[in-house]
Amino acid sequence: MKSPNTFCLLMLAAATCHAETPPIPSTSDCTAIVSGLQRLACFDRIAGTPPEPMPAVDSPSIVVPAATSVVPRPSALVDLIRQNEAQRSEGDNTFLVSRQEDATPGQTQIFISAPALDGAADSVYLALSCIANISRLQLLLPAPADRNQIRIRLFIDERPLSASRTWQVIEPGNVVDAGRGLVAIDLLRQFVTGGRLRVESDYAVVHGLMFDAAGLTGLIAQQREACHW
Repeated sequence: MKSPNTFCLLMLAAATCHAETPPIPSTSDCTAIVSGLQRLACFDRIAGTPPEPMPAVDSPSIVVPAATSVVPRPSALVDLIRQNEAQRSEGDNTFLVSRQEDATPGQTQIFISAPALDGAADSVYLALSCIANISRLQLLLPAPADRNQIRIRLFIDERPLSASRTWQVIEPGNVVDAGRGLVAIDLLRQFVTGGRLRVESDYAVVHGLMFDAAGLTGLIAQQREACHW
């Protein structure tokens, strides 16, 4: 029979060991850890694998931000239009063009834009471009559309350029895209010399809008040259 003193010593040792050995965490405990490195170390403890050396205190770590409301990134088209429209003179509503070196080596970026002739403070803009060797034809709305697709037909001096087509609403919701690459090129090839470009649509925001098309075909020729079609 063990003496009382021996029994007490054994109990004290067990308590001490229990205090010094932290409990093995559960998987749910690990997934709740924000720091990527600490979360990995937690899973290592569960699996019994040796952890990698921890970085110095001032080393950057991956941090998952707290949940916040999703704010859509402003469309890149907005910035391109703002830059192009900065050169516009008061009273001039014709299409303007800007050229710059493209991010793709050996390519030229072409951007063409004009506001609708409705006189609104927040006009709809029609934009044509060659960026990264891809042709685009797009409308920029003053506010996001309430649908994903819009039927549009373009006329120049009341001559239809094509049958009604479905344009896609993309990016943050205020960009209406006719289609990129060959789809846009097929429509752009139909543009003819004229004075007014009119939009016919099932979407009231753009239906009936007019654009000053004087000189537009010459600018499209620059787009065609840049995008090699």
